[in-house]
Amino acid sequence: MPKAAIKTKPNTKATRKASTRLERPAQALGQAYGLLADQPISLAGLSPEERAKVVISAVLDADGKSKVLSRANDPVWELGPLVQTPNTNSGKTRLDWSDIPESYREAFQNVLYRYWKVGRTGWQEPCVLVLLRTLYHFRVICRYFSKLGIASLAEVQPLHVANFAHAEISARHAKGTLSLRFSALELLYLFRDQHPETLQYHPWPESSAHEIAGLGGQGLKDARKVGKTPLIPVDVAQKLFCYAEDILKGADSILDERDAGQRSAYKDPEITAIRNACFYLLGVLTGMRSSELSSIEVGAGRTEKKSGIDFHWVKSFEYKTKKGHVEYLMPSMGYDILRILERWSEPYRRRLAEQIEALNNESVSLSAKRLQQLSLAKANRNRLFLGNGPSGIVPVSHTGWGMICLIFAASAGVNWKLAPHQMRRLYAYTFVRHRLGDLLFLKDQFKHSSIDMSQLYASNPRQDAALYDEILQELAIYKAKVIAQWVEKDEPLGGKGGEKIMALRAHDFPHRESLILEASNRINIRSTGHSWCLSQEDDCNGGCMYEQDRCADCESRCVDRRFVPIWLEAYRHHRELLKDAEELGPGAVRRVKTDLALARRTLRELGVPIDEEESDVKITTV
Repeated sequence: MPKAAIKTKPNTKATRKASTRLERPAQALGQAYGLLADQPISLAGLSPEERAKVVISAVLDADGKSKVLSRANDPVWELGPLVQTPNTNSGKTRLDWSDIPESYREAFQNVLYRYWKVGRTGWQEPCVLVLLRTLYHFRVICRYFSKLGIASLAEVQPLHVANFAHAEISARHAKGTLSLRFSALELLYLFRDQHPETLQYHPWPESSAHEIAGLGGQGLKDARKVGKTPLIPVDVAQKLFCYAEDILKGADSILDERDAGQRSAYKDPEITAIRNACFYLLGVLTGMRSSELSSIEVGAGRTEKKSGIDFHWVKSFEYKTKKGHVEYLMPSMGYDILRILERWSEPYRRRLAEQIEALNNESVSLSAKRLQQLSLAKANRNRLFLGNGPSGIVPVSHTGWGMICLIFAASAGVNWKLAPHQMRRLYAYTFVRHRLGDLLFLKDQFKHSSIDMSQLYASNPRQDAALYDEILQELAIYKAKVIAQWVEKDEPLGGKGGEKIMALRAHDFPHRESLILEASNRINIRSTGHSWCLSQEDDCNGGCMYEQDRCADCESRCVDRRFVPIWLEAYRHHRELLKDAEELGPGAVRRVKTDLALARRTLRELGVPIDEEESDVKITTV
């Protein structure tokens, strides 16, 4: 017998969720928040008639009246109005219960519904993607137990659970997948009060889903390392950028041909390539995620002047950490990209406007499904990264961008499995690499060579804080790699700071990895363009960036083989200057010889052979 019915009073948490979701783009879907807030927070104990009335999703018509899309007793729960990210594939907005056996279905639905409404203690509130993923794991669980002839979850015994866990681990699934699957099984026990035929025994009373999956302690740290987004190699990134830039340069002439009727606006591969090139360029120049790139609309760029310096920003909407409206710093090149994108997307936006007008002019009352199409069209009418989907013009989905990136890389002639989030990591890595190695990049990117990251963030509260976290994480990784190279026994180092580091190699450190990580966290490392500055004080005036000899005998100077090309060029250049210096007098000769001696000494410290008789210095290995 079902348990006593839970009163179907309005869910205050659901109401708070609804009010929170109102803080979204102005073109958001016309979701019936009032109706949804009045729904029960549980399906437990409801009669079939009461259950059939529970609304899962609904939209508003032009008069503000609610139209239901799906109810609790439907075989498919349509959650499209709840999805905020514009690049979500329509297939990932529906919970399809049809392949769950009826003997299990109601129990699974009750558990998932309750999890959706109240969440799990200590966990983030489940979004549609999490619900979809949980349902997928429910299917796996259901298939396993039904094959054993178990009629319902209430009949599952601890031995069955142990065998299930063993079978899943033996199948060599990724530990992250196992953790999610075992967590789904835990939900069936944690929400056992939602139906009499749910799991009655804790799957692992002395442990947890994470530990059973092998993610406890060091296992969790190792899994996080494995899950790191691959970094696009520098040579690959250069080819991809040049390829995309070349497409951008020729975009106007191609679009002229399109506007003259000589090319198809929707099926010409060279036309489509313009959009894809803009996606890559904005990704690597701003660090935006795929969902944020898909949220860019017409007129997204703006410029502000501070202390005589122009800062360029591009507006978007951030979904992952629920920050909402955000702005990303972009180089001036971003304006040209946005201009091309606006021109490229004109036919798509025009077709969306026609679709909206046609739906608004329909004489009969629109069905809930048609209302949802109208809301989607209105939400997308000003967006730029559009494409053709099964239901018409929509933003390119995240899955779609994954395939497009692979094709884009192949077209650029590189052998690399390009993925959207790699562009964000490349931005973070490039920021760190040039902040520590080449300030000219930051001068171009941020219009100021001495701009500080925290000051930049404080100057614009709409910046994406998560991007700064990724930059700082990339900074820690980069610094650890630099220090790890320094402590190698055969690695030559120059400068007095380098001599001190080489002296430390004689000591035996039992926890070398911990030492490197601790040192990277505590030591300030700055690049002068020709050496590393390890000074922990603020007494340096920075003049050594322009005059190398200023830090020649500094105790904090360290030079490694990263700077060999710089010193080789300095040595060659000063050899050429000797003749010119003689014409300028003894002072000029003395200065050139001083710089030449420093370059010679530094190269010898780094193990580079110098032949005084040779006019050119060459090295085969750096």
